[in-house]
Amino acid sequence: MIKDIDRIKTALENGQGAESTSKSFGVLIPIIETPRGLSVLFEVRAASLRRQPGEICFPGGSTLDGESTTAAAIRETSEELLIEMSSIEVVKELDVINVYSGGILRPVVGLLRSLEGFDGADGIGVGDADGGERLAFSADEVAEVFTVPLSFFLEHEPDYYDIEMRSFPTADFPYDKIPDGEDYHWDIGHRSVCFYTYRDKTIWGLTAGIMHDFVKRLKRGGYC
Repeated sequence: MIKDIDRIKTALENGQGAESTSKSFGVLIPIIETPRGLSVLFEVRAASLRRQPGEICFPGGSTLDGESTTAAAIRETSEELLIEMSSIEVVKELDVINVYSGGILRPVVGLLRSLEGFDGADGIGVGDADGGERLAFSADEVAEVFTVPLSFFLEHEPDYYDIEMRSFPTADFPYDKIPDGEDYHWDIGHRSVCFYTYRDKTIWGLTAGIMHDFVKRLKRGGYC
């Protein structure tokens, strides 16, 4: 029996570090130096996108084969904001998040450099009423980009709202294999959803939660 346990221990040690089969994503928290101080850039997703059209998010996306989550965050940011990858300076990789819909996500804090013509105004996009040049972006994926001063997040706590998470088994679920069958009592989960409101923009959900975790980490580390 002891030998069998030792074999299990050895097998687990030899098998550790295997690549996860979960889908993985990387997103960038883009920091920009502006005359107003440091600001955070956000995107509004294009209306033509299948998933979450019109929602506010960070640039990023899923990894390619053999690609790290950080590399994916940099590549996707480059593609979405039409900037060179070399203009993105990684500041810090944050903790991996288990996404409730499946998969893992790693936020990466990055400084965007060499944004020619960018003046750090709120609500930046292609062109502006005052004639000032603005940061371009890929219209296939992005409808708009805008910035929020980092100081706003440091000075304002988000609102949280609770939602219920219910289980809805698929049509082929084997009810005959579980106690009470179709009358089985499924637990109801709860999840808090984070909201920031900045001017006319509502930043919510996973993006807001990532931002709040980032700010909390800054405060714990003495940044103010």
